[in-house]
Amino acid sequence: MSVADLAYARFLDVSGALLLLVALAMLLERALAIIFEYHWFQILAQKIEGLKTPIALLVSWFTCQHVQFDVLSRLFPPANGVPEPTAIGIIITAAVVAGGSAAAITLFQGVLNVGRDARTSLIEANKAKSEADLAEEKSRKDKAEAEAAEAKAKKDKAEAEAEAAKAITKKKKADAGD
Repeated sequence: MSVADLAYARFLDVSGALLLLVALAMLLERALAIIFEYHWFQILAQKIEGLKTPIALLVSWFTCQHVQFDVLSRLFPPANGVPEPTAIGIIITAAVVAGGSAAAITLFQGVLNVGRDARTSLIEANKAKSEADLAEEKSRKDKAEAEAAEAKAKKDKAEAEAEAAKAITKKKKADAGD
């Protein structure tokens, strides 16, 4: 495998792990919303402040532990290149997942540099390119129309001169015949 192939495979592994992280965060966020938005839980949460966070962390840890999902081992593999989940990696992954999809998406955007600013810049660059292409096309059209008008004017002038020459020739013949 070439260096480029290895780099591409590494990129796919990292982006896949981060996408999994975002997907897991979204799934757990929506699953926990059923509990957290339930009326009896809201009453309980008012009595016991900060109840949601440990529940979210515990559910996230259980899920990450069950599937052996350690995003750190995927982001920073050991020298042999085979990522092995570690307890601390699973706990940190669970904490990010418990932080919700917003935290996971922020991490995803930061690592892959695909944030809102990058998208906005790309959109603005594409818009500027489109506007420049449109202006260039309009300039070409205007130039072509000007050249066509100039050619028509020359043609009309040549036809007028030819008509004038014919008229002069006809008049000379008529004068000579008199």
